[in-house]
Amino acid sequence: MPIKCRPKSVKTESHMSQAVQYTLGKYAAREIRVGDCIFDVVAYNKREKSFRLVECKQSRKASGIGQAFGQLAAYSATIAARGREFLIAYSKKLPVPMHQGRWMEATDDYRRIRVAFYVALTEKACKRTELLRAMKKILPNVGIIRVKPDGYCRKYLRIGKQKDFEVCQSHTMKVKILKNQHGAHSDS
Repeated sequence: MPIKCRPKSVKTESHMSQAVQYTLGKYAAREIRVGDCIFDVVAYNKREKSFRLVECKQSRKASGIGQAFGQLAAYSATIAARGREFLIAYSKKLPVPMHQGRWMEATDDYRRIRVAFYVALTEKACKRTELLRAMKKILPNVGIIRVKPDGYCRKYLRIGKQKDFEVCQSHTMKVKILKNQHGAHSDS
Protein backbone atom coordinates (compact mmCIF):
# COMPACT_ATOMS: atom_id res chain seq x y z
CA MET A 1 0.00 0.00 0.00
CA PRO A 2 1.48 3.37 -0.98
CA ILE A 3 2.23 5.99 1.61
CA LYS A 4 -0.26 8.74 0.78
CA CYS A 5 1.33 11.32 3.04
CA ARG A 6 4.50 11.83 4.96
CA PRO A 7 4.46 11.39 8.74
CA LYS A 8 3.87 14.68 10.52
CA SER A 9 6.39 13.80 13.22
CA VAL A 10 9.46 11.56 13.07
CA LYS A 11 10.08 9.84 16.39
CA THR A 12 11.12 6.31 15.30
CA GLU A 13 13.05 4.60 12.52
CA SER A 14 9.69 3.39 11.20
CA HIS A 15 8.58 7.02 10.87
CA MET A 16 11.88 7.77 9.12
CA SER A 17 11.36 4.99 6.60
CA GLN A 18 7.79 6.21 5.97
CA ALA A 19 9.12 9.72 5.29
CA VAL A 20 11.80 8.39 2.93
CA GLN A 21 9.31 6.12 1.14
CA TYR A 22 6.95 9.05 0.63
CA THR A 23 9.81 11.20 -0.70
CA LEU A 24 11.05 8.54 -3.16
CA GLY A 25 7.65 8.09 -4.78
CA LYS A 26 5.38 5.44 -6.20
CA TYR A 27 8.05 2.79 -6.83
CA ALA A 28 9.23 2.87 -3.19
CA ALA A 29 8.65 0.05 -0.73
CA ARG A 30 9.70 -0.61 2.86
CA GLU A 31 11.09 -3.59 4.74
CA ILE A 32 12.27 -5.76 1.86
CA ARG A 33 13.56 -9.03 3.34
CA VAL A 34 16.27 -10.98 1.50
CA GLY A 35 17.80 -13.79 3.52
CA ASP A 36 18.77 -12.30 6.87
CA CYS A 37 18.86 -8.70 5.55
CA ILE A 38 15.96 -6.30 5.77
CA PHE A 39 16.32 -3.30 3.45
CA ASP A 40 14.57 -0.34 5.11
CA VAL A 41 13.51 1.38 1.87
CA VAL A 42 13.99 0.34 -1.76
CA ALA A 43 12.85 2.52 -4.64
CA TYR A 44 13.24 2.36 -8.39
CA ASN A 45 14.15 5.56 -10.22
CA LYS A 46 12.91 5.13 -13.78
CA ARG A 47 14.69 8.25 -15.05
CA GLU A 48 18.09 6.96 -13.88
CA LYS A 49 17.16 3.30 -14.44
CA SER A 50 18.51 2.43 -11.01
CA PHE A 51 17.42 1.33 -7.57
CA ARG A 52 17.87 3.39 -4.43
CA LEU A 53 18.52 1.47 -1.23
CA VAL A 54 18.19 3.41 1.99
CA GLU A 55 19.23 2.40 5.49
CA CYS A 56 17.49 4.51 8.15
CA LYS A 57 19.19 5.20 11.49
CA GLN A 58 17.87 7.34 14.26
CA SER A 59 21.11 7.35 16.25
CA ARG A 60 23.34 10.40 16.33
CA LYS A 61 26.21 8.48 17.93
CA ALA A 62 29.29 7.81 15.81
CA SER A 63 28.83 4.05 16.23
CA GLY A 64 25.18 4.20 15.06
CA ILE A 65 26.01 6.36 12.06
CA GLY A 66 28.95 4.09 11.21
CA GLN A 67 26.71 1.04 11.49
CA ALA A 68 24.29 2.53 8.95
CA PHE A 69 27.11 3.12 6.47
CA GLY A 70 28.56 -0.35 7.10
CA GLN A 71 25.25 -2.14 6.61
CA LEU A 72 25.20 -0.92 3.04
CA ALA A 73 28.30 -3.02 2.24
CA ALA A 74 26.40 -6.10 3.43
CA TYR A 75 23.42 -5.05 1.32
CA SER A 76 25.59 -4.82 -1.80
CA ALA A 77 26.96 -8.32 -1.18
CA THR A 78 23.44 -9.66 -0.56
CA ILE A 79 22.20 -8.25 -3.86
CA ALA A 80 25.17 -9.77 -5.69
CA ALA A 81 24.61 -13.19 -4.13
CA ARG A 82 20.79 -13.16 -4.15
CA GLY A 83 19.84 -10.74 -6.90
CA ARG A 84 16.75 -12.52 -8.16
CA GLU A 85 15.49 -13.06 -4.62
CA PHE A 86 15.94 -9.33 -4.02
CA LEU A 87 13.92 -8.48 -7.14
CA ILE A 88 11.12 -10.89 -6.22
CA ALA A 89 10.90 -9.59 -2.63
CA TYR A 90 10.87 -5.99 -3.86
CA SER A 91 8.20 -6.66 -6.50
CA LYS A 92 5.92 -8.26 -3.89
CA LYS A 93 6.12 -5.14 -1.70
CA LEU A 94 5.61 -2.60 -4.49
CA PRO A 95 2.50 -0.50 -4.04
CA VAL A 96 2.34 -0.03 -7.85
CA PRO A 97 3.48 -2.90 -10.12
CA MET A 98 6.31 -2.34 -12.60
CA HIS A 99 5.87 -3.71 -16.11
CA GLN A 100 8.28 -6.26 -17.62
CA GLY A 101 10.13 -3.69 -19.74
CA ARG A 102 11.07 -1.72 -16.61
CA TRP A 103 12.42 -4.88 -14.97
CA MET A 104 14.57 -5.63 -18.01
CA GLU A 105 16.03 -2.10 -18.11
CA ALA A 106 16.50 -2.13 -14.34
CA THR A 107 18.56 -5.31 -14.36
CA ASP A 108 20.36 -5.49 -17.73
CA ASP A 109 18.44 -8.69 -18.50
CA TYR A 110 18.89 -9.95 -14.91
CA ARG A 111 22.69 -9.71 -15.02
CA ARG A 112 23.43 -6.44 -13.21
CA ILE A 113 21.49 -4.13 -10.95
CA ARG A 114 22.26 -0.41 -10.88
CA VAL A 115 22.06 0.72 -7.25
CA ALA A 116 22.52 4.00 -5.41
CA PHE A 117 23.02 3.50 -1.66
CA TYR A 118 21.89 6.04 0.95
CA VAL A 119 21.77 6.40 4.70
CA ALA A 120 18.83 8.34 6.09
CA LEU A 121 19.81 10.21 9.24
CA THR A 122 18.06 12.55 11.64
CA GLU A 123 18.54 16.30 11.60
CA LYS A 124 20.64 16.02 14.80
CA ALA A 125 22.89 13.32 13.32
CA CYS A 126 23.38 15.47 10.21
CA LYS A 127 24.84 18.26 12.34
CA ARG A 128 27.90 16.00 12.82
CA THR A 129 29.32 17.20 9.52
CA GLU A 130 32.97 16.32 10.23
CA LEU A 131 32.02 12.74 11.13
CA LEU A 132 29.86 12.46 7.99
CA ARG A 133 32.66 13.81 5.80
CA ALA A 134 35.03 11.24 7.32
CA MET A 135 32.50 8.45 6.61
CA LYS A 136 32.19 9.66 3.02
CA LYS A 137 35.97 9.38 2.59
CA ILE A 138 35.72 5.71 3.57
CA LEU A 139 32.54 5.00 1.56
CA PRO A 140 32.36 7.78 -1.08
CA ASN A 141 29.51 6.17 -3.06
CA VAL A 142 27.04 6.32 -0.17
CA GLY A 143 24.64 9.26 -0.17
CA ILE A 144 22.92 10.90 2.78
CA ILE A 145 19.26 11.79 3.21
CA ARG A 146 18.50 14.19 6.05
CA VAL A 147 15.14 13.45 7.67
CA LYS A 148 13.73 16.48 9.42
CA PRO A 149 11.56 16.16 12.57
CA ASP A 150 8.48 17.17 10.53
CA GLY A 151 8.98 14.28 8.06
CA TYR A 152 10.44 16.26 5.17
CA CYS A 153 13.57 14.78 3.59
CA ARG A 154 16.50 16.71 2.15
CA LYS A 155 19.55 15.66 0.13
CA TYR A 156 21.83 18.34 1.53
CA LEU A 157 23.37 19.23 4.86
CA ARG A 158 23.04 22.65 6.39
CA ILE A 159 26.32 24.20 7.42
CA GLY A 160 25.40 27.55 8.87
CA LYS A 161 23.33 29.18 6.15
CA GLN A 162 25.00 27.16 3.39
CA LYS A 163 23.60 24.01 1.78
CA ASP A 164 26.16 21.26 1.12
CA PHE A 165 24.73 19.02 -1.63
CA GLU A 166 28.04 17.37 -2.53
CA VAL A 167 28.51 15.45 0.73
CA CYS A 168 25.02 13.93 0.33
CA GLN A 169 25.47 12.68 -3.24
CA SER A 170 25.36 8.99 -3.97
CA HIS A 171 27.19 7.46 -6.90
CA THR A 172 25.31 4.68 -8.66
CA MET A 173 27.11 1.36 -8.77
CA LYS A 174 26.51 -1.69 -10.93
CA VAL A 175 26.15 -4.77 -8.77
CA LYS A 176 26.73 -7.90 -10.79
CA ILE A 177 24.37 -10.76 -9.98
CA LEU A 178 26.75 -13.61 -9.24
CA LYS A 179 26.34 -17.06 -10.73
CA ASN A 180 25.86 -20.03 -8.42
CA GLN A 181 28.09 -23.13 -8.52
CA HIS A 182 25.95 -24.61 -11.33
CA GLY A 183 26.70 -21.70 -13.67
CA ALA A 184 23.25 -20.11 -13.48
CA HIS A 185 22.62 -16.64 -12.11
CA SER A 186 21.89 -16.72 -8.41
CA ASP A 187 18.43 -17.80 -7.30
CA SER A 188 17.51 -19.19 -10.72
